[in-house]
Amino acid sequence: MKQLRMRWYVFLALLLLQSASCLRAQDAPKPYEGPWPPALPGAVNGTVTITTDDFIKVPAEVQALIAKEGAMKFTVAGKAPTVDLAFHGDLPNAALNGTGWSAWGDILVASDGKVYSATGDHGDDKGGKSNSFIYVWDPATKGLKQIVDLNTLVKREPGDPTWAKVHARILEGKDKKIYFTGTLNDGGRSFEYKWTERVPGGQIFQYDPATGKTQIIGHFPGEVMATTLMDQERNIFYGHGEGKTGPKDVALTAFDLTQGKIIYQSPHDAVVADRNMMLARNGMIYFNGKDGIWKYDPNTKTIAPTKSTFPGGSSMRSSTHESKQGWIYGTTYGTAAGPAQFFRYAPAQDKLEMLGPDFGLGEYTTVTDMSPDERFVYYLPGAHGGAMDIGTPVVQYNIATGQFKVLAFLREGIEKATGYTPAGTYGMKVSADGSTLYVDFNGQPKDGVKGHGKAFGLTAFAAIHIPAEER
Repeated sequence: MKQLRMRWYVFLALLLLQSASCLRAQDAPKPYEGPWPPALPGAVNGTVTITTDDFIKVPAEVQALIAKEGAMKFTVAGKAPTVDLAFHGDLPNAALNGTGWSAWGDILVASDGKVYSATGDHGDDKGGKSNSFIYVWDPATKGLKQIVDLNTLVKREPGDPTWAKVHARILEGKDKKIYFTGTLNDGGRSFEYKWTERVPGGQIFQYDPATGKTQIIGHFPGEVMATTLMDQERNIFYGHGEGKTGPKDVALTAFDLTQGKIIYQSPHDAVVADRNMMLARNGMIYFNGKDGIWKYDPNTKTIAPTKSTFPGGSSMRSSTHESKQGWIYGTTYGTAAGPAQFFRYAPAQDKLEMLGPDFGLGEYTTVTDMSPDERFVYYLPGAHGGAMDIGTPVVQYNIATGQFKVLAFLREGIEKATGYTPAGTYGMKVSADGSTLYVDFNGQPKDGVKGHGKAFGLTAFAAIHIPAEER
């Protein structure tokens, strides 16, 4: 009888385990199977226009943040901006690979007013299965159009790497053509990839807006560029070549677009924190070197340290052009010694001034831009997804007064209108007339999608129209 009861208990236990397993299988979220990107509610020609006073309401979490000692003080715009929003379209799949579609580089407002941005899927680049695309926004039609597939410019064979993203800037040359380069999921590990005759390393792409054609006009053998800059006056394309011999291997590289060749490359241990460099009006390049800011002189083709160092061992993460008053504005990385800071630097005087936290107690800000009239600096703090936790603010810094103003907290208004959460940006530029901020957003559907990381998976382009009275 005892053995019979034991068998009965074992049977019941097995039955309960099987039932629980079935319930778990039924309750488990199913993988996303629809088209990507999803439909954008209310869109016309792929674009939705949003105007709401929700944009100028301070979120509760921000109210709690600014009450803390040392937090950045700001005012809020009295009139909300109007926002045009479009998803990057014509994508081959939903990229359910942990990160998904994401945008990592700075965008371009070209001299004809059109705006160029990018997205990539963080796919299997080593296996030759990743994707990366360039888009153009036409302000006249409010339309976003895919124009370049980076991985179709050469006929690849099995084993050739493919570009997974555009991490560096999109740039306009002296010839008014558009220049950019692709990179890997982790460019610092370039040395682990099998480079071939067809894809020997990083490639410089040139897009001609007049013909719509793209060609490869330069290579960086064995390494890729996650950071670039254009000296348009001297027609030199600068980049930080990374990963040629090891994960911390970074060299400042100068490619002369007129000559079509590399004219300088520093030692591969010269650059640290290689996500930004500054260009002075006289053509000097400033970058993060050992123990502070270093300078490259294109006349002598030499590098040397300046006398300026960031406090707490920090380094620059973003910067504007040099103003007529001789200042470059930007933001630093946060470190264990202190949070991210807003700063200004005068190249001619080698003078560095720290201007306090960029938002709250310090957020990760990867791009800053100065208005054409040089009255304001604009930026969106919280680049790597942190923006969604502080309402996705748009900040305007008044150069004359030193005052900060939030033009909008975008998250709530955009979520209500579209179900999309704008979660941070690595790309932002001001229009030539100073009236519009263009932003390339990382983000997600409001409740996320299984297979995408928080704040990633769905990229969007936004045109933020600043009311005249706020500028």
